[in-house]
Amino acid sequence: MPGVLKTEGDDLEGLVLSQASGGKSANMAGGINGSHDHEPQQQNNRPLVNGIPNVPINQQVYGEVTVPESSQAVLSAMGDLIGQLPPEIEHITFGYLSFSELITRLVQETFNGLTDCINEMSELQVPQMNGASAADTSQVNVRKRLRLLNFLQERRAQFIKILVLSQWSRQAQSISRVIDMRIWLDGKRRLYDDACSWMGELKRILELERKPNPDIRTALEALSLGKSPRLPDLGYLPPDRLSPRRLLRTVRGINTQLSLRLNLHETLPPAFRNFLVANGRVTFQVQDEFQVDLSIANDDLSSQMYFIDFRFDFEPTPPELPPGQLRSGIENKVNELLSRDGLGGCYRFLHGFVLSHKLNVLRHQAYRISQAKWSEHLYVEAVHRSLVVQYWIGRPGGKNWIEIGIRRRNVGNASCFHQEEDEPHIGLRWFRAGKEVSDVPVTVNLRELSVEDMLKQIVAAHADFIFRETLARLKEHSLYSKNVLRLKHFRSRIVPASHLFIQLTASQSCSIMQEPITGNFGLLPPSSLHSRGERELNGLGAPEKDTASRIAQLRAIASCDEVERTVRCYGWEVVRSLRPSLEVLRQHFGPDTARASFFRKRAWNARWLLAFTASLMGDYWWIVELNEQSSKPDPLTASGMSIRDAFKLPTNSSLAAASVEVSLADLTQIEYSAAGLISQFTDTRELSAQCIPHKFVRTVPGRSRPDLPTLYVHFTRNRAQKFQKDSDAVKVPWSSQNIRASFMGVDASKSTAHHLILAQRNSAALRSRRLNVMVGDFIKVHPTSPAFAFPLKNPVGQSTVPAILERLARIQRLMDYVRTLQAFGLDPQNLSLDHFEFAYSTQPQVCRAEIFFTGLKEFPQLFLNRGNPHLRIKDHLMSLFRKPNGLKRVIWFLQLSLPLMQAFAAIEATNTRNTAVVLPRSAEWYQIYYRDPAGRLDVRLRKRRDELKWFVQHSGLPAKRGQDQQLHDQLDSLLRGKGEGWNGVHEGIAASMDGVHAVVEKIDEIFSQHVAPPPTQSRLAAGPADRCKKQDFKGQKRKAEDDSDVVVLD
Repeated sequence: MPGVLKTEGDDLEGLVLSQASGGKSANMAGGINGSHDHEPQQQNNRPLVNGIPNVPINQQVYGEVTVPESSQAVLSAMGDLIGQLPPEIEHITFGYLSFSELITRLVQETFNGLTDCINEMSELQVPQMNGASAADTSQVNVRKRLRLLNFLQERRAQFIKILVLSQWSRQAQSISRVIDMRIWLDGKRRLYDDACSWMGELKRILELERKPNPDIRTALEALSLGKSPRLPDLGYLPPDRLSPRRLLRTVRGINTQLSLRLNLHETLPPAFRNFLVANGRVTFQVQDEFQVDLSIANDDLSSQMYFIDFRFDFEPTPPELPPGQLRSGIENKVNELLSRDGLGGCYRFLHGFVLSHKLNVLRHQAYRISQAKWSEHLYVEAVHRSLVVQYWIGRPGGKNWIEIGIRRRNVGNASCFHQEEDEPHIGLRWFRAGKEVSDVPVTVNLRELSVEDMLKQIVAAHADFIFRETLARLKEHSLYSKNVLRLKHFRSRIVPASHLFIQLTASQSCSIMQEPITGNFGLLPPSSLHSRGERELNGLGAPEKDTASRIAQLRAIASCDEVERTVRCYGWEVVRSLRPSLEVLRQHFGPDTARASFFRKRAWNARWLLAFTASLMGDYWWIVELNEQSSKPDPLTASGMSIRDAFKLPTNSSLAAASVEVSLADLTQIEYSAAGLISQFTDTRELSAQCIPHKFVRTVPGRSRPDLPTLYVHFTRNRAQKFQKDSDAVKVPWSSQNIRASFMGVDASKSTAHHLILAQRNSAALRSRRLNVMVGDFIKVHPTSPAFAFPLKNPVGQSTVPAILERLARIQRLMDYVRTLQAFGLDPQNLSLDHFEFAYSTQPQVCRAEIFFTGLKEFPQLFLNRGNPHLRIKDHLMSLFRKPNGLKRVIWFLQLSLPLMQAFAAIEATNTRNTAVVLPRSAEWYQIYYRDPAGRLDVRLRKRRDELKWFVQHSGLPAKRGQDQQLHDQLDSLLRGKGEGWNGVHEGIAASMDGVHAVVEKIDEIFSQHVAPPPTQSRLAAGPADRCKKQDFKGQKRKAEDDSDVVVLD
């Protein structure tokens, strides 16, 4: 073994070998185990031996000392020994870790731990007391110190371990050599053990190949001469040949002996009672198991019977046992049992042998089909004397298997072989989802064994069980229990004929089948919806429990899809952004709801939706109210929509039936019911919030429309004013306090709800017949009673109560206007809620006024017909209209100022040269400007002696010279005069309403007499003086306009 070599001679002790060429010393053991750092150099091209130059021993020197000749023989022997050393031992370096790397990792870990410790300590805040920190004995300080102490103790333990490793590593080179030696020794020991094992195995194998030496000589004699002296002769006498007659007699005698013995003396097992005696043997036949032939050797009744032949009595088996080891073994065993236990022992052995063989046949069949058609879907395992076959191994949920084995007792199971109670027999147990099924509906054919037939029957029974459970669960709901939708289970013991037919909707149905090998469900006919249903059904762990719920979901999807396709054709909008969870759906729409679809009419209020829910209890329509924060101008793109409340629509029975396909007529009824219910609900909510008494009364429903109740409201003046921002706008004294609102339908083009409002007039109302003639179609008044009605259109989703009050207020305003007109003796024309007309004069022309009014808070607009003399003061009339009792003021003033306005119109009509201009300063003050001759007249409305008079005064007349003097004289004469309806006063004329026309005409005649003739061509070029006069006239006109004031009528 290589290692450090030491010499025993005293004269060589302490010497060190040195190379002859360089004189450098070298350690003898330096080349062993690779301990030196450099390769040994070759001397004189000679090879190295174990790291030492291979040179003659007599050429080596040791330091400066020459080796004595007496020691040369010893050194020569050492050189020969060194040249025969084996190869170096392999140095093991795998798994070694550098000590410096270990220290680096420990330091880094210590630094990280210290950082974490400091951070944790900084998070512990010391409580402050009176501005100073707490004492050192506080709980926080104690926790900090414990944290730091624990960290230091842990690190100290790690560094102690490093210290121990550093001390051990100082001897690492020696330890490394020990490890190398240990590995080398273990390898040598393993080679020795392998050699011993190989030699033993070789000896065992050769034992079978060993054959005795052949006897060639005896063989040649026997083959050539037919005899050999070497063969022993036992001296047996050959038997006499039997004749056919003797053979027949012998056989008959044996048959007789067997019949007597079996019928009189033998105790036969129950299974051996079916036997046949013939041909000198008795054949015992056990049904579906085996047939065995036995016979006797002598006439002694106590002698045993002997085995003759054996045959299987089931398929698949060979017709008879072939000669060989199996037949010999059976024969020997049967003869032994017949001698010891008789026929009973023979039966028990053969019965057990056949049962075991049947199990083997079934096991081989199971393995064969598991590798063929049932591959990857069948698991076969043999446990003791039982066969376990697990089917549908790819399906989730509990395991399903059958167990075929030998059972001792028959408990009445139809799958068992009927034998005596204590006899073993082939039995079958079925485990479905890990639980044993007590009553197995399978018939096991023991004559023709087929494990595949058993599996098919079990699979068919399993599928039938799933369909029966699904059918029972679906029948618990009204859609299928009341035969609204068809549901039928087609049963069959042959797979895959058993299936379940389900009608989903009025136009869709499906058939559910289960594939026998994989156990996967299939839905027919193929479609995308049915593919989705297949995936869900194939993922169920307990299909007998959960299939009904998946069918309900599938039916709900189909029903909702049909409705969505129909409503799109009708113009409804499907709301996809509202996706409530199933819990929310069942909270608002009922615990059986499976799916819901939401729809919207574009013109309806964004807070209201239509919902269609589908479940096994029936399909229903609902109206859904969204929360206020979730309704936006474009709710389809909004997020965060949530349901506030839902209300079921009162629909006809034919519409609620799930077996009837939804048509456009049905959707029209749904829209009618939804709009009415939404309107009534909004009205009820507002009335309840304002504590206004109201109630609903059921009416007789129509044949084509569902029943919607009628709303009755009892209003008072104070409560009705809460619905209007302007309390003065709601005044309904024309009607009583009780109002009835009936929903009449929906305008599909405008998506507005139609209501019929019925109320009663009070005692101060107008006569009914006269009112019907005036108001037309927008309001109907009963001819004999105080009742009246009017239609009302309102957007769906908005309360009709404010609209009703507003309509009543508008009707009241219209009636006030009618009373005002009738008070002045005028008749309204073209009367409506928006406008009316009336004529206040017919001579010399028709003077007609038309008033338009829309909202209660908007001021009415006054329009006059073309040529109406009051057109010049229309703006002043509108100012009067905006005051309280404006229409009364306007009509009164129209009649009051009509003669004056007609006079002004006459002046402008006769004045072809445009020398007179009428300027209305206000409704009560007018100025007439004359240009040639220059002058100005003021016409004012004043009260004189409690009577309104028109006062006419002149101002701005020219100086009294020439023709102007004559004008002054005529005007002064008129002012001092008196006529019909007018009287001259100091510096003016006071005229009545009818006399002012004559006064204005007379003044205009006076000015017309003094009009200058038309200007010639020479006077057309007006000089600077004329232009200055015109400018002065315009300046006076503007000044007069600035000095205007208004007279307020009482």
